[in-house]
Amino acid sequence: MKIAYFPGCSVHSMAREYDRSARLVSNDLGVRLEEVTDWNCCGATAAHSVDHALTLELNGRNLAAVRRMGFDQVTTPCAGCFNRMKTVGLELKSSPLVKRDIPDVMHLLQFFTEQIGLDKIAGSVVRPARGLKLAAYYGCLITRPRKIAGFDDPEQPTSMDRILQAIGAETVKWSHKAECCGGGFAASQTSIIIDLAGQVLEAARQAGAQAIVVACPMCQANLDTRQKNIEEERGIIYGLPIIYFTQLIALAFGHSRREAGLRRLLVSPLPLLSRSGLA
Repeated sequence: MKIAYFPGCSVHSMAREYDRSARLVSNDLGVRLEEVTDWNCCGATAAHSVDHALTLELNGRNLAAVRRMGFDQVTTPCAGCFNRMKTVGLELKSSPLVKRDIPDVMHLLQFFTEQIGLDKIAGSVVRPARGLKLAAYYGCLITRPRKIAGFDDPEQPTSMDRILQAIGAETVKWSHKAECCGGGFAASQTSIIIDLAGQVLEAARQAGAQAIVVACPMCQANLDTRQKNIEEERGIIYGLPIIYFTQLIALAFGHSRREAGLRRLLVSPLPLLSRSGLA
């Protein structure tokens, strides 16, 4: 199976471990991720809020590139890219001026759940993630707004939970699995990040999670890089690793910690994963 793959700016820079592990496990599952030729930034998070025409042009160009490659579907690992491309794709599909078919856009989590399937993922596990108690964190853009995402439940999503359970882990029930981490304010108003991301960490801690699992580069960066500041603000040591779901799948499929890119995470997951026998 082949599918067009839109990596986005974050995955080619600060989240290279996400890209690496996504490609690795996709290959294991018989999927070839074909990177979109000559792709450009989707404009998240600012472009759509200041210039509607610009966001149409940026994402329309990317969707046209997908079509030129001969694909009618594209997947992306970034929640922001997914939201922007899916929104523009739906708008273009509804326009009487657009004469060409517009490719469908899926987040990588949706692609793994609906097109690869949990059975195939579970059948590829050679090193189960038993003993891990994890908080699956979806953030605010993968499943919302409902009419745009069209995937999972917007308030109580379960797709990532089911993937983690398929590789042998236990997932916790918690209150903040689809709450915002404040991603759009990462550079402009860090106090908002400290507050919102702090609420996420606290909810995961209270639920008994040993780590938080994510599917969004911005969520990972906020919860990982700001965790020390949050601990200082709250007077609580969380020490919660923030791990991409594809990294855990890679480990469960038998890949090494180096191949999964675990050393790029600031809050190290290695003590926890070593104790569980997963790394």
